[in-house]
Amino acid sequence: MFWADVIYVGILLFCVFVGHLYRKIECINVKQWMCTIMGFILATIVSGRHVIHPIICTLINTIIITKLSSKKCHLASFTFSFVYLLFIFRLGDYVGLPTSPSHTNLVLMILTLKLSGLAFEINSATNPPTNDPEGLNSEAIKNVGFLDVFHYGFSYMGILTGPYYRYRTYWDHLHRPFSKYVDPWPLTLYKLKQIACYVVLYLVLSELYPTRYVLTEDFAERAFLYRYFYMYPTFLTFKLRMYIGMALAECACQMAGLGAYPVESKPAIGLGPRDYKTIETLSTVPDKLKDKEFNFDTVYNMNVWKLEKCHSTRTAMKSWNACIQYWMGVYVYKRFPYKSLRTLATFTLSAAWHGWSAGYYICICQIPIFLLSEDIGMKFYQQSEENSLAKKGWQLLLWYEKTTCMAYLGVPFLLLDFGESLHYYKSVYFAGHGVAIALYIIFRFLKAKTHIE
Repeated sequence: MFWADVIYVGILLFCVFVGHLYRKIECINVKQWMCTIMGFILATIVSGRHVIHPIICTLINTIIITKLSSKKCHLASFTFSFVYLLFIFRLGDYVGLPTSPSHTNLVLMILTLKLSGLAFEINSATNPPTNDPEGLNSEAIKNVGFLDVFHYGFSYMGILTGPYYRYRTYWDHLHRPFSKYVDPWPLTLYKLKQIACYVVLYLVLSELYPTRYVLTEDFAERAFLYRYFYMYPTFLTFKLRMYIGMALAECACQMAGLGAYPVESKPAIGLGPRDYKTIETLSTVPDKLKDKEFNFDTVYNMNVWKLEKCHSTRTAMKSWNACIQYWMGVYVYKRFPYKSLRTLATFTLSAAWHGWSAGYYICICQIPIFLLSEDIGMKFYQQSEENSLAKKGWQLLLWYEKTTCMAYLGVPFLLLDFGESLHYYKSVYFAGHGVAIALYIIFRFLKAKTHIE
């Protein structure tokens, strides 16, 4: 695991620093091929002969996207991509196929979202809203060819760990002039300094609080409070690992100029500009871009400060792997035909996307247990007088619940095995469930007494 992580970080650092040279390439065709060749080489380095899986997935999606009707291609691409990821790739060893490296799984996971997401983009372009403020029917989507799908799928930015970005964002970084007028190094340097701190903390905490210690007899003999509070530093260690990977991936996109948009176009995470007409206008008068302010919010995948500071589980979820949350929200939650089952369908698909291990489902599908009490508590918080002791008290209580939700449900996410997850919960007497249920009962009682709306 250690050397796999070293190789993983080394590849991400290469993606970061090669961006300075990549961004200077003037010819669009050369730039596109360089981006694809580097991505394919990196995928091959981590996958070896198993790179055949990303190739097959991309090839068949290319046929679906370019040959099927725009009214059907999104359903066909979505179905094929997830069937291939979940059954052919992940369960192939049951029928004699060789087991693939974990990094190949990461490549295929992000490829599944990108390729099916492209099909959804094409479908959305067939019936855009009036005036089309977000540019759903933009020039980028009108002539997507066979090679375009391959170039997008194997672009080196985010090839291993994301962030997810739309095809239009990829097309814009090639055909729009914005990357020429933005200097991503100051922001990248700032993030690299943060990453250095994360690495030090991660190495210290992973040594002091290893996850699998919760399965040992020594842990079982510890005092209950020790066993209960052990989940907080354990999950913090996992979060630091995620912060390192996600921040490096963001830096790789920034240095390549991917996701650079003028602030006045109102860029949003995953989506890109909310005001795409401004993008189209500014692209025709590049001289005006010299005085414009830019940001990389489109590829801002992990808002660490917001995640740690917020007092809402829903806010934390949106801040965690935010570009993936955007994909799940737009292409699953909003499009699922049965409104009453949207949340369950989104959580279940998110768990399945991560893998078949029981720990993913135990973690993700139990989040609604904590949301039941949080939704009531948020109403108390919102209706409390500003700067009052009551409002600060509700904020602290909700922050504790959010932190407990993530840490308590995060342990099974790390252990993965059902039996081991159950063993851990038994060792802490299902205390996290007790916290969620107790808070719900208390909040319901207070709601009935105060008649809060």
